[in-house]
Amino acid sequence: MDEKCYVLKDYRIYRYKPLEFIFYSAVGALVMGTVGWVFYQNWYIALFTAFLGLFYPKIKIKKLTEKRINMLRLQFKDMLYYLGSSLSAGRSVESAFTQVYSSLKNLYPDGKSDIVREIEIILKRLRTNENIEDILKDFANRSGIEEIHHFADIFSVCKRSGGNLIEVVRTTSRMISERIEIKQEIETGLAGKKQEQRIMTLSPILMVIFISKMSGEFIQPLFSTEVGRIVMTVSLLMIGTGIFISNRIMDIRF
Repeated sequence: MDEKCYVLKDYRIYRYKPLEFIFYSAVGALVMGTVGWVFYQNWYIALFTAFLGLFYPKIKIKKLTEKRINMLRLQFKDMLYYLGSSLSAGRSVESAFTQVYSSLKNLYPDGKSDIVREIEIILKRLRTNENIEDILKDFANRSGIEEIHHFADIFSVCKRSGGNLIEVVRTTSRMISERIEIKQEIETGLAGKKQEQRIMTLSPILMVIFISKMSGEFIQPLFSTEVGRIVMTVSLLMIGTGIFISNRIMDIRF
């Protein structure tokens, strides 16, 4: 294991890589610029809406943060499985985490797994004689995951009072598995509705494009008069409101 310095990552805060930030900014600008042109057919307005699209990374960051935390939760479940097996074999806590590190490196060989990195940090901190209870509590605070908080608290109590660590690990693993299964069942049930939402979101935009191409003279007043632009603005606000409400309804948290 490399003994290089480590950085404690706060998983509640997502930081873009430069190319990633540029990508999402470009996507936001392209989409919003296209929408601005479709609904107003005015280059100045299209450029303005494209500028607004540059703020898309600030919206996207919430989803990316949730995705990373959910992935860490899944990886933590795998960690608990291997930790329980190691403790059941009679290993000490440090020896058990060493075995877990080896097992998780085989499970996630790409070297980009957050849980592998965290176990490596735990082992390094244990070698500097830090308290395992404090290390786990620090990990729980940085993760923002309720189950890790519960595990760290119960682990600390069991370590001090001589409780059954193996049973604690198994119970926490089972609890996380149940929550993940419920989440997956809900996601499966909502998959069709989410697809319908995407179609409903695109339908008005595609309809405006179709009418503009097929009957440009009929729809031209909507682009060239003040009343028409007000109508288009109200339409966009209604579409945006619909997207916001539907996303909130289908935003399942666990």
